[in-house]
Amino acid sequence: MSNWNRTGKAVIAVLVAGILTGLAAPTAGAAEPQFAWLCKPGRAEDPCRGCRLTEKVTAAAAEDQSTPYVLTRLGEKVDCFYVYPTVSLQEGPNANLAEDPQLDAIAEQQASRFSPGCRMFAPIYPQFTISAILGAKITDQVAATAYGGVKAAWNEYLKKYNKGRGIVLIGHSQGTGHLKQLVSETFDRRPNLRKRLVSAVLIGGNVTVKKGSRTGGSFRKVPACAKATELGCVIAYSSFLEEPPPEDSLFGRVGGALSEDLDPATHEVLCVNPARLDGSKGRLRPLFNTATFPGLYASLLPNLTQYETPWVSFPALYTASCQNADGASWLRIHDVSDEADARPRVGEKLGRTWGTHLTDVNLAAGNLVSVVTSQEKAYLKKLAKAKRAKAKKKQKKNHR
Repeated sequence: MSNWNRTGKAVIAVLVAGILTGLAAPTAGAAEPQFAWLCKPGRAEDPCRGCRLTEKVTAAAAEDQSTPYVLTRLGEKVDCFYVYPTVSLQEGPNANLAEDPQLDAIAEQQASRFSPGCRMFAPIYPQFTISAILGAKITDQVAATAYGGVKAAWNEYLKKYNKGRGIVLIGHSQGTGHLKQLVSETFDRRPNLRKRLVSAVLIGGNVTVKKGSRTGGSFRKVPACAKATELGCVIAYSSFLEEPPPEDSLFGRVGGALSEDLDPATHEVLCVNPARLDGSKGRLRPLFNTATFPGLYASLLPNLTQYETPWVSFPALYTASCQNADGASWLRIHDVSDEADARPRVGEKLGRTWGTHLTDVNLAAGNLVSVVTSQEKAYLKKLAKAKRAKAKKKQKKNHR
């Protein structure tokens, strides 16, 4: 976590100066419990299960007809476990367990699109805060406290709620960092648990691999995904517009934020392009929530308040390709529209060292959901096949 302290303060302090007056006053933190549930089946106010009505906005029509963008529910054989990125505006180094509006907003923005295919679980955890990044206060203890909350939530989920179901992990930024540690400590070491891993969507957190391999960095046994129906694999990338990440980039380079201490001559940051996995031939299917994000991120994200639906998609606006150059590995976001196209664009609002980190997930949300849906279907097919084989074996035994 020390890499956040190395560059995070200098980068953010300049770019968000004057915005920080909105930071929340410190409130008393609780030593116990270590987490609370933000999203869980049966919870009345669950931000992971919001409305998915989406307006498709093409270059030719700024106000296209609103159409539902709803996935077919795949049954309830699969769970999703989501860990959100750094959004807390609390002043302490670790957030308390209050359900601040930023948590609801980010869960709806990132996790809710996956919810038709799984039961969604997401903990409120004592994440290290924006204030901690700005003040270079992310000590080993601060990082351990944050991960401890995620791990405690995971242990409760596994013990009380999983009951042998398939699992999709979803994380971004700090959330990916904690899930990387969780995968390394659990799925990587436990073959029986690894059989239940449908997919690990670990975006914007510098998952690493050996060069020329699908494993050998962050994980030994959990490989990068090579096709949409592969199970037990990782989808990971960090996005940048056009040019390679600079040498001091937080993402896309070994040694960046949340990255293991590895040799860049032998290892690289993993880039799996979801717009290739899902058969879109590199065409991104962005999905953006149109509500104004509460707090300082509002000025750093596209303003979409002109649209009436909760969600908006921008087909044929961007393509994506995995690039590897100058010691960096990243998902290159390419604008394929013309000058007359008036649709809103994303930008590298935090500077080139961050790229399009704030919109990593939403730029490819339609593609990611499509891939995970294919993986969930493959998992259910695998379960059905195993059930038939078991029944056939039992039948043979009874006929002896």
